[in-house]
Amino acid sequence: MKPKNHQPASDRQDKRDRLSALESDISEIRKRRQPVQENRANASMLGLAWRLTIEMLVGIGVGGYLGWWLDQAMGTKPIMMLVLLILGMAAGLLNSVRTVSEMRRKLDEKDLSAQNGSEDEE
Repeated sequence: MKPKNHQPASDRQDKRDRLSALESDISEIRKRRQPVQENRANASMLGLAWRLTIEMLVGIGVGGYLGWWLDQAMGTKPIMMLVLLILGMAAGLLNSVRTVSEMRRKLDEKDLSAQNGSEDEE
């Protein structure tokens, strides 16, 4: 069995100093990354706004086009276009509501997990 190497006190102190310097460097980098995370949240909200807008426009566009096409095929000029345009608006609105509720649920889960995490630390 080999005897353990005992490090001199100066080596241990040097390692502690290096570890302390590393910890301070890591905390500085984390502080600098905070704005990046805030920008990601803003970008996420912008993405959500675009998604809602596109869902509404697609619902209206598809409903209007299908209604126009059916009116041309069946000879019922404005009726099918109006009916499917209204249904397209309803579908776009319903998709937007679903998207918002899904995002709200995710945010609530994230907040709940953050609260549970902070309670565990106390």
